[in-house]
Amino acid sequence: MKSESINATAAGTENMTQPKQAIILTIGIFFDGTGQNSSDGGYHQVNYTDTRNRMRELSSDQHLLPAHGFIGRAAVSSLNAQTNIYKLYTLYRQDIAPDSGSGQYALYIEGVGTEDGAHDNIYGIVTGRGDTGVVKKTDKAVAALAGCIRDYLGRLDVTHHCIIQNIQFDIFGFSRGAAAARHFANRVFSQDPAIIAALQPVLTKRVSQGALEVKTRFLGLFDTVAAICTPINGLNPHNADTGEVNLKLRPGVAQKVFHITAQHECRFNFALNSVKPAWPELALPGVHSDIGGGYNTCEYERYFVTRPEYETVPLSTPDSGTRIYQKTCEQLSAMAAYPAIAPLLQTAGVTVESWHDARMPADRYGARQKRSGAAAVIERPTYNDWSKVVLRVMVDAAQDAGVEFYPCDSAVPGIAFQSELQRFCEKAILMGRAIRTGLQVDGFTDEEIHRLAEKYIHCSANWNCVEKDDQGRLRGAVRPAKWINFINRPDERWRRAVYDMDGKKVQI
Repeated sequence: MKSESINATAAGTENMTQPKQAIILTIGIFFDGTGQNSSDGGYHQVNYTDTRNRMRELSSDQHLLPAHGFIGRAAVSSLNAQTNIYKLYTLYRQDIAPDSGSGQYALYIEGVGTEDGAHDNIYGIVTGRGDTGVVKKTDKAVAALAGCIRDYLGRLDVTHHCIIQNIQFDIFGFSRGAAAARHFANRVFSQDPAIIAALQPVLTKRVSQGALEVKTRFLGLFDTVAAICTPINGLNPHNADTGEVNLKLRPGVAQKVFHITAQHECRFNFALNSVKPAWPELALPGVHSDIGGGYNTCEYERYFVTRPEYETVPLSTPDSGTRIYQKTCEQLSAMAAYPAIAPLLQTAGVTVESWHDARMPADRYGARQKRSGAAAVIERPTYNDWSKVVLRVMVDAAQDAGVEFYPCDSAVPGIAFQSELQRFCEKAILMGRAIRTGLQVDGFTDEEIHRLAEKYIHCSANWNCVEKDDQGRLRGAVRPAKWINFINRPDERWRRAVYDMDGKKVQI
């Protein structure tokens, strides 16, 4: 697939009489999402599905992780499978013949909060800042540019004598990686001196006459969630303050921009940073990682979808006869009107569950008591095939901008999806094309969304994993501080907060 590298002797003895081919070199930079790292020696690719699912169950209660043997890196990164960012990186074509006048080189940047060969950085994961934060990931990309060019030139066959006419970028990102992609695109657009300084030494003898033009050809984004926590915003990710991360995409920042967002994402801590109306943005069914990828092939979801409530009652009172049980039933009924969760309620068989702890002191009259709990619970298997459909929608958009990929066929591991999704894939691609050309977009019907919700749309917003005792009986625990303990809780009325590029909250 790739040409053999020239040896050191050949590199120093180019045939100076042979005309040199001028090429435009495109460097594809792939910024992965928070806690995502697929490059570290295959560490994250071991298929421990049962273990990973158990870790996901525990991840909502971080204090339980060490007790189950998951510490450091394994407490976060090892929960995840490859995202669409890493898949795009592997599909990005790097064997284009220089005779065509162009070349491509791919650079993968691991997600915020992770670093190759090191434990996960919890500060970076929580805040999006620090040595593994959004801005530092763009610094890492800048520092790698010279090596990218040297490696690209070193791969060329000895018979190819090339000079680089121009440098351009294809930039992709997911989640906070999408924030990094936008920030990096702005650095390119402003001709950041650090980028020019990184390129200059290696290009001195290998560029054509005239000023070097550095630009962005394509900017592809999966569900931008900057969620930058700063002292100014009270370390609250649910706001428009992105600190030093520049998310504004002005005219000319790239030849083409395309943003795919998650129609059913609604977590409080996952506010969307939109690019509308300036750039094409397509909302597709699914939650955050249904769009950007990262779920394992099959995961078993077992979550509270209402906040667990507790009440002390007489021991003889049925758990289903408590005030909190009735309140939970009313909450579940009201949720049927919320578009982000309604399809799951209608297809997954959500039930109201109750439990109690009989180890309570008697009341002042000596009557025995119990502490009764109630919450709505979703329990079902889900599959990651929908993210593979979304991958193809992005590939189509990128190809429309001139990006070259290897084929997305079933022979590529992790790319094939269930055949029943083929018609959904075709429709999603057509929707993307319509958005990019300013045409009316007919979205998925309620019936189609329900079909997807049956197996493929995950339940990202929840009130933590359901806990069971050794006998399989459901139990709960007091969670007084939802800010700390319910990290995946839904926003009000299960409606996602969306901010435009001016930092204004908009309705969707």
